[in-house]
Formats: sequence, C-alpha cells, structure tokens
Amino acid sequence: MRTIRLFNTLTRSIEPVAPIEPGVVKVYNCGPTIYSFAHVGNLRTFLFQDLLRRVFASSGFDARFCMNLTDVEDKIIRDSQAELPADADNETRLKAMRAFTNQFEKSFLEDLDALRIQRPTHMPRATDYIPQMIRLIEGLEKNGLAYERDGSVYFRVSAFPGYGCLARLDRDGMKAGASVDADEYDRDSLSDFVLWKGTKPGEPWWESGWGRGRPGWHIECSAMSLELFGEYLDIHTGGIDLVFPHHENEIAQSEGLLGHQWVSHWVHGEHLMVEGEKMSKSLGNFYTLRDLRAKGVDPIVFRFAIQSNHYRKPYNFTFDGLGASEAALKRIRAFRRRMEDASAPGGGGDFKEPIDPSERIEQARGEFWNALCDDLNTPEALAALFTLITDLNAQDDRVLMTPDERGAALAFLDETDAVFAAWPKESRALDQEIESMIEARKATKTNKNWAEADKIREELKAMGIILEDRKDGSVAWHRE
Repeated sequence: MRTIRLFNTLTRSIEPVAPIEPGVVKVYNCGPTIYSFAHVGNLRTFLFQDLLRRVFASSGFDARFCMNLTDVEDKIIRDSQAELPADADNETRLKAMRAFTNQFEKSFLEDLDALRIQRPTHMPRATDYIPQMIRLIEGLEKNGLAYERDGSVYFRVSAFPGYGCLARLDRDGMKAGASVDADEYDRDSLSDFVLWKGTKPGEPWWESGWGRGRPGWHIECSAMSLELFGEYLDIHTGGIDLVFPHHENEIAQSEGLLGHQWVSHWVHGEHLMVEGEKMSKSLGNFYTLRDLRAKGVDPIVFRFAIQSNHYRKPYNFTFDGLGASEAALKRIRAFRRRMEDASAPGGGGDFKEPIDPSERIEQARGEFWNALCDDLNTPEALAALFTLITDLNAQDDRVLMTPDERGAALAFLDETDAVFAAWPKESRALDQEIESMIEARKATKTNKNWAEADKIREELKAMGIILEDRKDGSVAWHRE
C-alpha cells in the first residue's frame, strides 16, 4: 500500500494518512442538501472526493466512503411546505417533505452517474437517523454541554474549551453571542448553536424528550458518522465553506460526547469561480450539470477540467477552459487508440536517441503516483502522463513499438483511468447498422460519390462514431 499525504486543515500541514484500522480508510463526506439541483461549485467538491476515494482504492486500501443526504433543514422545510394548508397534519407534512427531496435526490444521483462519480459505500438520509440524533443530544446534556430553552436545545460553546480549533477562531477577541437558531451564520461571535429545534407552526416534527421538534443541521452529520463509522474517523471532507460553522460544530458535538479526538484528518476543497466572479443567479453565471449539457458540454470533459486542477486551489470555471480540457482529453484518447492499433502507420526509420518504452513507462508511473500521493497533486500527475505520451508518440513515429510495449502503455493508461475515469478502453464492437454504414461509405468513395461519402460520415458523427481516413486507404474509427 502506498503512503498518501494530505493537507490537514486542523494542523495546517501536509501529513501522511495513518488509518486507525490498517488497510482500511474510513471517509465521511458532507453531501448535498437536496432542495435543488447541484451546481458546478457543489460538483467540484464531489469530484474531489471521488478522486480521493479512487486514489486510496488504487493504492491498495479498502476505501469506505459515506456521503450523507441532508433532507431536513431550513430551506427544505420552507420550500416543501409552501403549498400545504395551515391545518395539514404532521404525516402529510412529512410526506410532502419526502416527495420534495426525492426528486432532487434522483437528479443528484443522475449527476453522479453522468460524471462517473462512484456511489458511496453509505449514503444515509438524515431523516432516517433521528433517534441517533436525539441520543447524541441527550449525551451532550448529560455531559453539561447542552441546555434546553423553550423546547429547543442548544450547545453551550463556552463549556467546550477546544471550540474554534479547526477554523482558528480567536476566542479571546470575539464577543459572546446569543443562542443561534439558524443553520448558517457568520463567524463574528461565539454563539451557542441549536441542536434540536422546537416545532413552529407549519413545520414537520418528531417526538423527543424536549417536545415536538426537528434536528438542527449540524447534529445530523455527527450522528450519522458515529453510527456508521464509530468513535474514530480517518478523514472528514467537504468544501472550504463548511469549515465554519458546520465542521467546527461537528467537532464540538462529537468530541463533547466522546471525550477524545474524533477525526484524524480534515480535508477541504477550495471554491469555484465562474469567469472570475462568484457564481450567482443574478449575474447569469449559475450553472448546473444540466445547463452545461444543454450547451453541448460533455460531463466527462467537465470532470477532467475540474480534476486537472489542484483541489486546494481556487478554480476559475470558463468555457474556454472547458475547450482546452477537451483538447487535452482528446490527446490522451488518441494515444490510447494508437497503442491499441498495431496496424497504425509508424516506424519511419532510425531514431537518433531511441528510448526503452518499458523503462519510460515505469518512470512515468513513479512520477504519476509520487504526485498523487503528495496531497493529490493532479497537475503534476497529468504532466507525467502527457510527457510520456509525447515521448512514446515520437518513438513510435520512428521505431515501431512492439506489441508488448504497446500492452505496457495500455496497462498504464488503464491504471491512470482508474483514478481519472476519463479515457476508458473503448468498446470495439460495432452494431450491424454502423458496420453497414461504414462499408457503404467505402463503396461510395470507390465510385467517387464524394457527396454521399460525406453525408454518411456526418451521419456516423451524429451517432458518436468518428472516422479517420488514412493515407494508405484504410479507415479507422473511434467513439466520440
């Protein structure tokens, strides 16, 4: 197993990951709040998490990932209950909330599949873990860290000395704040945050020892992680915007109950900008994956564009940038096709400085993994791959590579694709219709019916089949 080093937000340093259970890495990812479609900024975070998982799995670990679905919080209640009458009973309200979130859960899973993001080992819904949340809050009450007021329960920040360790809050320089009921708030004061919210008119509720109510947002992740992964967690991830208050509050809740450190490594992905500006619907630069697809963007090109940049660097999303990523991706795929096709032209004579392809591949493999194991340095990892492609293309132009050498290159491409999921081995099985069209085009060219030949080429292109006419008269093809 490789040693993987990651930047730990808690210590502000790059450190080796040392799982509690040897060979098994347990990772909790803050998932989406399913009240709308995920936007490209959300998707950047989930793509970073998928990269992290694939690097661990490819390095020999049993990678166990949990990504929660937040299906009860302020915005969900607001939008799911808007059309209900004031006298609707609780069962109706809960069903309306479930129906509302179901539609966005479905769309989120579709986005994951389109982007080739692997489904998590666990994908819990918050509303399925209400009993665990109640027990956690009761434990915090017992430890003197929570108090009830008017049917709601709050975490007493002043009673937890370690509060602020993740976000590096200056507790001495901050004013003491009042209790906060909102799920999201600013970091200008040390405020007691809500664990359980007493029910208000028009809201769904669950029974508890404090009366009818519902959980606060922050308690949800603590309860689900502790239930599924136990008292110790190797890695907790999320977007950089979650450091405070969400992750800070998770630490307070979990460690306030357990009495010991809960998470070894906190790993956060940076923000995404759009054309140099913060994404906003009012600016017209707010995009979901559906918006990109409507503009003709291949989801895998978007995936590659995101993962070509370091996860801890702010990323400026532009359509010009997508075009450059598409060109880079086509270069890798063209190299794969060249290595797969032993009949491709090449071998033009002696090369003044010939290389040993097998040795060169091993060198690239070392550079690739050294980069990824050093805080997921994808730009350096891809640089190793592209330099190899340049070298092997130049070699093959002059001294035709052997079948074994081509096989070694393809094996390395498979190895790298296990991480990036963007240049898989293409199926060479053509269905009868497409095969017939290619043969028909050959006949039209023989008869010098160029207009018909061009028409068939365009029809095949519309079906995702790209043809390549070679100088020797043969025709190669690949899927777009």
